[in-house]
Amino acid sequence: MNYNSSIVNLLLKRYKSEEIAKYIRLSLADEIKKDEINKQIDESESVTNQRRLMNEFIDRNGNVGELCKEFIDDGVSGTNFDRPGWNKLQEEMESGKIKVVITKNLSRLGRSNFECSYFLDYYFPENNIRYIAIQEQIDTFNNENSNNEYAALNNFINEKYSRDLSKNIKRVYRIKQQAGEYMGGRPVYGYIKDPNDKHKLIIDEEASKVVKRIFELYLQLHSQSGVMKILTKEKIPIPEVYKQTRRGIKVKNPYDWNYHTVRNILRNQMYIGDMVQNVHIKKSFREKKIIKTSKEDWIIVEGTHEPIIDKDTFYRVQNLLDANYRQPTKPYERIFGGIMYCHECGHKIGVGNPKKNSGPKGKQYLYTYCNYYRKNSSYNKCTPHTINYNNLEYELLSIITSICNKYITLIGYDDIVNNRKKTLNTYIDDLEKKMSRLEIDIKGIDLKIEKLYMDRLDDIITPDTYKKLTDKFEEQKKSKQKEFDELKISIEEYKNNNPIEQLLETKTIVKEYLKTRKKTPRELILKIVDKIEIHKDKNIDLYFKLKQLNEVV
Repeated sequence: MNYNSSIVNLLLKRYKSEEIAKYIRLSLADEIKKDEINKQIDESESVTNQRRLMNEFIDRNGNVGELCKEFIDDGVSGTNFDRPGWNKLQEEMESGKIKVVITKNLSRLGRSNFECSYFLDYYFPENNIRYIAIQEQIDTFNNENSNNEYAALNNFINEKYSRDLSKNIKRVYRIKQQAGEYMGGRPVYGYIKDPNDKHKLIIDEEASKVVKRIFELYLQLHSQSGVMKILTKEKIPIPEVYKQTRRGIKVKNPYDWNYHTVRNILRNQMYIGDMVQNVHIKKSFREKKIIKTSKEDWIIVEGTHEPIIDKDTFYRVQNLLDANYRQPTKPYERIFGGIMYCHECGHKIGVGNPKKNSGPKGKQYLYTYCNYYRKNSSYNKCTPHTINYNNLEYELLSIITSICNKYITLIGYDDIVNNRKKTLNTYIDDLEKKMSRLEIDIKGIDLKIEKLYMDRLDDIITPDTYKKLTDKFEEQKKSKQKEFDELKISIEEYKNNNPIEQLLETKTIVKEYLKTRKKTPRELILKIVDKIEIHKDKNIDLYFKLKQLNEVV
């Protein structure tokens, strides 16, 4: 490894071994290696190699690699920073225990362009942390190191790799789904994967009996709540428990059937032998959040597996469900509605509709409630979680305003953006210079081909020689033209996806919120706030979508 370690040598000697952290990450895409007898080994070769490389680097540069602290995320995606190993490392950095962080390369730190740039430009300098990426020869404490200027470009390339990989995987999944192959994890309740072919489903005899009973009961009772009560009374384990007991996992209320579980089973077309997929997708390649797709986007292939319910019974049930469906009363829009959750049970917190004469003229008071408690109050499930929503909304808006003001003061956007603009111009200038050189090379090749043509006309060279030379030059021209086109695309993509735009977008959202004078638009709140958890003692936990706001809290 050709790393200029003259400055590193001096600085690493000044640190205690326990102040130096080796951060190791193995991507989800990395294949777990197995030994000769097909048993999984304790650590992948990739983890071992990263450790060896960093130990050698530390040993060469004034310290003892084996004695330094080690933080590992094995099998964790780099597209976000919500990782167990990284979280522990971050705690120790913020407590002052860690002064140096070393990774094999920038992609081990992460593959999120925005977040990696945030840590390099803001977080590490603010916490006086020295960061070293060995392969890219990046050292944030060495101001004379020209490689530091290319960190942002490397971050952009690393994220693009993850983005392209995600697209390719989705494309393959879609092709297989359209062919009727099962591409999910745990199958729908009532089925299991065929041991001989994981892309096929076979009936789970025990669970399928419960599915049949649910359909039979609904045809008798015409009531989903009636079905739910009978299943609970007969102590039939809910699907989550049935699936998890095989792995030895216990849950609190194993027989507590609810309305949504029963309804989802009654509505599921999989039970008539049709493969229904692409119902849920990841919102983004860098997020874990799953969203439901519209029914038009579902991929349905008929007759791929043995049915549990015959079609006549299934469609009779669908007609009854449609006939019994009541359009819910349109709720009053509340800016925090739908993102409030019960801290104790995890279910959503609702807001009651205002009643007539519920308060003074022009003022109607609303109160929150735990949905799970409301539907299961007779079973003493959870607690009411009742809070005056009007006061809660006012308090939350005040907290958000305070944190946004503090963030704008602390973050130092202008300095960051100005520095990033300088480096951005440097990268683009370098790429454009390469493009100019390639243009000159391509024109030079065209002139050589033209000269060969004239030599051929004048019989200076033979036809065979002319063909061999022109083929050679055409191949060179093709290669350089391809490189030119790729650089052109890279410049456009980098301009469109560089961290400056993302920093400015975050700043715009925060400032837009701070400018609101009257009622804050719900759309703006949903850009800022991820979720709100309400405790039974009425304490509130506030979580932000704009992750930097969480750093300010």
